[in-house]
Amino acid sequence: MHDYVNWLRHATPYINSHRDCTFVIMLPGEAIEDGNFGNIVHDLVLLHSLGVRLVLVHGSRPQIETRLNERGIRAHFHRTLRITDGRPWIA
Repeated sequence: MHDYVNWLRHATPYINSHRDCTFVIMLPGEAIEDGNFGNIVHDLVLLHSLGVRLVLVHGSRPQIETRLNERGIRAHFHRTLRITDGRPWIA
């Protein structure tokens, strides 16, 4: 128990200095599919409970690739950015 109390005492200044701060956190689409995703969510909840405001920016590349492949649609890229045009989706 002593180690836990000692850790908490040392962490308290950091907790206090980040309360009411805003963190922008980027989660790539791969994170959502990862087996560790549940732990990531728990960590985000912990930050929120400590008074940190969270802005989550999520990726979706693997999910979009899966949907395009299911529909037989070939994605177009310029360098690493997907090009989304006005062509209708083929179901």
